[in-house]
Amino acid sequence: MNRSNGAAGFSLIELLIVLILLSIMASVAMPSFTNLIQSNRVQSASDELYGLMQYAKNEAVMRNRVVTLENISGSDGRWDQQIRIYVSGDQGTNRAFNASVDEELREHTGFNQANLTASGSAGAQKWLSFRPNGTLDVTGNPVIVLCQDGNTGNARSIALQPSGRITQPATTPTDCTP
Repeated sequence: MNRSNGAAGFSLIELLIVLILLSIMASVAMPSFTNLIQSNRVQSASDELYGLMQYAKNEAVMRNRVVTLENISGSDGRWDQQIRIYVSGDQGTNRAFNASVDEELREHTGFNQANLTASGSAGAQKWLSFRPNGTLDVTGNPVIVLCQDGNTGNARSIALQPSGRITQPATTPTDCTP
């Protein structure tokens, strides 16, 4: 076997060219990847909130009692921070939790995601009470919109109806305010 005396391997120039090409491809892919992560965070939070609403509705029907989701964040319409779910001891709807008569079922501490907001329209500011027959004690059709960093491209909305129907999170909102 006859081998030339040249060194085998890559030259420094070839390695630099490959490194430059990889960095260009990574810089093109990074915004898409960031958008994907943001979209998944909003979807995850909206599915979690939807699940809490379904849980409250199911408990109301199963227990034949009024069950309320209460926004306990201190800010009306902010469903992304803290939520308490409780059985109303006096069958009162749309009112604050009273430890002496109500039974707390669950407390959700928020979604722990930076810059995620879940804002409720009129009728979904502070409380959502499900009656024993599964209907919702609201006027109109409130909507809760979830956004991250004010990006409407990844926003999700949950629509509520007085009949008790809770619409799966959808990508329909054009604004981060309901």
